[in-house]
Amino acid sequence: MAGVSSDDSARAGGVFDRRDERPRADGSMDAGLPGQVDPIVGRGTELDALHTFVDSLDRGPAMLVLEGEPGLGKTTLWREGLQAAERRSFQVLGCRPVQAEAQLAFTALSDLLADVPTVVFDELPVPQRRALEVALLRAEPEDDEHFPRAVALGFLGVLVALARSGPLVVGIDDVHWLDQASQRVLAFAVRRVREERIGLLLARRTDTGSGFPGDAERDGRMPVTRLRLSTLDADELERLLRSHLGGRLERRSMARLHHSSGGNPLFALQLGRAMLQGDVVDEDGLGLLIPATLQRVVADQLLALSPAALDVVRAAAAAARPTAALIESVVATDRVREGLAAASAAGVLLVDRDRVGFTHPLLATAAYSQMSALDRRRLHARLAEVVENVEERGRHLAAAAERAGTEVAGALDAAALQARARYAPDTAAELWEAAARFTPADQAPMEWERRLQAADCLFEAGEVARSRVMLEDISRAASPGPTRARSMVRLGWVVAHIEGFEAGAAAFQVALDELGDDVTTEVEVEVEVEVEEGLAWCLHSSSGLAAAEPHARRALALAERSGDPQLVAGALTNLEFLLSLAGRGLAVEAVGQVARTNVSSGPEILVRPDWMHGLLLEFDDHLVEARERFASLHRQAADRGDEQSLPFILFHLARTELLSGQWTQALQTARECSETVRSSGQASERPYACDIEALVEAHLGAADSALGRIAEGLELTDRFAVIPARLEMMATRGFIELSLSRNDEADRTLTEVAAAAEDSGLLEPALFRYHGDAIEAKIALGHLDEAEALVDRIEHLAATLQRPWLALIAGRGSGLLLAARGQLDDACDVLTATLAEDRAGQPFERARTLLAFGSVQRRHRQKRGARDALVAAHETFAGLGAALWVDKATAELARVGGRAPVAGLTPTELQVAELIAAGRTYREVASELFISPKTVQWNLSKVYRKLDIRSRAELPGRLGPR
Repeated sequence: MAGVSSDDSARAGGVFDRRDERPRADGSMDAGLPGQVDPIVGRGTELDALHTFVDSLDRGPAMLVLEGEPGLGKTTLWREGLQAAERRSFQVLGCRPVQAEAQLAFTALSDLLADVPTVVFDELPVPQRRALEVALLRAEPEDDEHFPRAVALGFLGVLVALARSGPLVVGIDDVHWLDQASQRVLAFAVRRVREERIGLLLARRTDTGSGFPGDAERDGRMPVTRLRLSTLDADELERLLRSHLGGRLERRSMARLHHSSGGNPLFALQLGRAMLQGDVVDEDGLGLLIPATLQRVVADQLLALSPAALDVVRAAAAAARPTAALIESVVATDRVREGLAAASAAGVLLVDRDRVGFTHPLLATAAYSQMSALDRRRLHARLAEVVENVEERGRHLAAAAERAGTEVAGALDAAALQARARYAPDTAAELWEAAARFTPADQAPMEWERRLQAADCLFEAGEVARSRVMLEDISRAASPGPTRARSMVRLGWVVAHIEGFEAGAAAFQVALDELGDDVTTEVEVEVEVEVEEGLAWCLHSSSGLAAAEPHARRALALAERSGDPQLVAGALTNLEFLLSLAGRGLAVEAVGQVARTNVSSGPEILVRPDWMHGLLLEFDDHLVEARERFASLHRQAADRGDEQSLPFILFHLARTELLSGQWTQALQTARECSETVRSSGQASERPYACDIEALVEAHLGAADSALGRIAEGLELTDRFAVIPARLEMMATRGFIELSLSRNDEADRTLTEVAAAAEDSGLLEPALFRYHGDAIEAKIALGHLDEAEALVDRIEHLAATLQRPWLALIAGRGSGLLLAARGQLDDACDVLTATLAEDRAGQPFERARTLLAFGSVQRRHRQKRGARDALVAAHETFAGLGAALWVDKATAELARVGGRAPVAGLTPTELQVAELIAAGRTYREVASELFISPKTVQWNLSKVYRKLDIRSRAELPGRLGPR
């Protein structure tokens, strides 16, 4: 690996531009001869690592990070890696950010995607494509919704699409100068690359902090190799000088050069050139009279420039994205082109058509630092007059200003608005904070409003803790008024997000007290509605419905007084939903009407009518419609990168899949829910993530894993004050105990659930679905009077609420209760009618009812009917994956006598196999089962395949004893 290359500079946005069959420049200090590529000196180990990285991409993703101090040759190695990828015909995206661009949103992303064909963008979901186009300034924003992750999802989609046709290398030099918005997008993509053949080749300085790859490297699944570059020894430096400068020094001077440069190739080349040219003298063996650091070396190099060249260089250093045209418009001389040529000849600037760049970032730093503060301000003022980008103009005006001023603050305000519209909330937050600092003292309300906007953007960007600190500052220091009130509303939700709903309710109460009784203005009314809704939501979770309902009613009354239809729709939906949780009926139609009119009180999922309507459909046994609603919401949120909403949607999507019998999919969805809770940082949703995984695992029979998640989740429910999550996890624990025939424990647990639900007012039966389990536990323990009281209550609810699921539960409980009292005829009649009238569409609950029916029939000595019901129950349990309930059905079948069901065989296949094993002919079996002989033969062939046998003689041994 060589310290320095002699190529021209790589064009921003692409990777290589062929000229004389050699790669173009990357910013090295020296230019070689046309058609000549300087050798890489002293880096054999590093070159091997580079080529190993490139070769590995045929097998999957990988990341290689080149690290070292300035001048060690990271760029040369980086470029060699990209060339190696191109020689393998891999696709390559590359960019080289510079320090001046680090403050501008998505500059690196724009460069990376500059040459990607439009057809690749067209493959993306519409929200992602739109967001990406807006971020890259290829399209104007259309609405006020801000989903920055849609940009990240779009970028990931582009990478995945490109990688389908072959390995893809994303190369970023000087990664420490990445702008924040691009860092966020890249980190998102790295964490989500799985098996795709995507490689990241990064080069970064060790003396500059960088947020990327950082957490993305730790949290992602992409294998990472870090390569720390070392200095060169004296022999390697001598070879470097000969290859790049065409000269050599005597041994003593070479030793001094190595000592003074510290083995840094860039330092050595600069000092070596000076020594060969006689600009550095070795006086009497006392040592080289040379600068001790590269900063001094490059400063001397700048001082040697002509005035015209120095003006050009300083203008380029101050500009975010310098071009020849831009420099001509700000430098007060007609000798700009001459200055550009001179700076290029001196190895300071690289000019590629109109684009201008520095051969090394330290030269830009030195050029900018050499200017006086007054000269810098004047230069930024001139740049602000000519740049077209709103964000650049705002930053230049701020750099030119000596004091606060309306124009500067307004320009930064406009820049922040553009950054937020481009889905760069982190950049927008920084700009709004700057706008607040430049706001004149006599415009304090505007200053606090800008700080509030910054806090909102920090929350959007996932920096919840910083957002909270800023909101607390505003709530404490701002004068009473709309901005302070709104900050307190935001603070309530942030506190709830971090500390839980009890703390959130306390924060909302402080906001309500702050508003007082004299609420008159339109803004104040809107804020109070938001406060009351926030209080209602937090209290229903932390204290129960009785505490929440008055606040929900107050919010609706205020909204109706305002006359704002959107405000009314949100408040009405919130109230109707909370009232629905009381178990007196579901406002399916009322909330559905709001959802159908497409009126939404905001993008937050908790206050969206379409989400609440989905919940009510789920509770009301409209599982197909509910599942379709949640699947649609999931697609929308995933496409636009709305990770804040995904945990809420995925939780209920998994529940509807579980109830509908799609258990494999439900487990995948539950795990996705947990993953989105982790990646979105929504701490208060962690109990629900434990809850949904435990619920699905419990049904699948993974009792130990489910109980572990419940233990973890119950601890979290105490921390975050989420009563609904606690009660559902307790209900799930009771179900597990019943499944394991631990009836005493199940009864205690489910009795506790019933009492806690009564205390909280959360009596909607579909919330926790423990009723059937509670009845069966009491019957198993012989607590028949208590079981009867529960059955009566469920029968009343089934009749009142008209729920098919409740009717199925009530019928099963009633049949089991009658059987426990010895009334077997009546029990069989009730269970027969229950199964015939079942419209719940919940296969697990139907199978449990079939199990109960078969058990009662067995006791009533109706062996054939018992066997048919139990085999059907066994088949359903096995198909769902309900391992513990398969065991229950198997045990019950053993009591009936005859063969137990064979895993994998359907009831028809089992009947055919049994009759053939008993010696029947195809025709006799067909006659007895009312099917054709061909159907018998077809079923028998499937039996042979499933049991891995070849003849009927092997059947008895595989079917087991009668």
